[in-house]
Amino acid sequence: MPWLLITLIAYFLNAIAMVVDKTLLKRDVKNPFVYTFYIAALGAVLMVFILPFGLRWPGCNQFIISLIAGAAFTIGLFLMFFGLKKEDASRLIPVIGGLTPIFVFILAYLFLDERLFSRQAIAFALIIIGTFIVSLNIGKDHFPHLRRAFWLALPAAFFFGLSYVLTKDVYNHQSFLSGFIWTRLGAFVVAMLPMLFAANRRGLLHQGNNAGIANIKGRFLFGQACGGASAILIQYAVSMASVSLVQALQGTQYVFIFIAVVYLTYYYPKILQEKLSAAIIAQKIMAIILIGLGMYFII
Repeated sequence: MPWLLITLIAYFLNAIAMVVDKTLLKRDVKNPFVYTFYIAALGAVLMVFILPFGLRWPGCNQFIISLIAGAAFTIGLFLMFFGLKKEDASRLIPVIGGLTPIFVFILAYLFLDERLFSRQAIAFALIIIGTFIVSLNIGKDHFPHLRRAFWLALPAAFFFGLSYVLTKDVYNHQSFLSGFIWTRLGAFVVAMLPMLFAANRRGLLHQGNNAGIANIKGRFLFGQACGGASAILIQYAVSMASVSLVQALQGTQYVFIFIAVVYLTYYYPKILQEKLSAAIIAQKIMAIILIGLGMYFII
């Protein structure tokens, strides 16, 4: 099942990118608009390099759908970065990972006529439950409450879900390379819009604290290389398999993030430090078990 291996590698790389993003947004890059622009700009550079290898005019309808797919992804990216400035990565990312497949499943059911078989439906449910467990906070009254991460993740997950469903439609009607180029164009155009405002232009050109980009460019480029490779692999997996299942497997990304956060918290707290009590670790291990069971049913 090549698409499954491709998806797991993609989410492993994306986990690395998310942890790097969190460390940069925490101290070095204060403006999420600016950070989103840098990422979209790197995607545009990649788009230019692959232009000669497969760009085709898809027709007006597909052109518009491609642009909207890329635009929705950029909006989701900004909302996620905004959330990362306010919430721990190991809490926010799993909630986005749990909510996005739900939006994908609903939209794919309505607009792509996509259906899941029995084992796939069980896998989907287990992975979603596992990712939702980490969004719960046990309060002093011993009852579970939704974390702030849930409300921060909700709009980001919707736009990611919309993007992936539209992207699946793009690949149903276009070749992979051509569809990828047009969607990246939409992503870049939307990332440019905040630069119409003077405050964001100052943040881009005269960054103050953001000038740290020059000092942390190695870490930034490494994170974005992982994120860019992940985006290409996820898009390729979506072109091969059910978009609902590919997105449900985003829950595996949480496992990788959890391991990275634990390692950095204990060994490199100056880079990244999160609260990790015995109860929190037990909660996250339970989620990992459910995600693992979900992967078993997919295989």
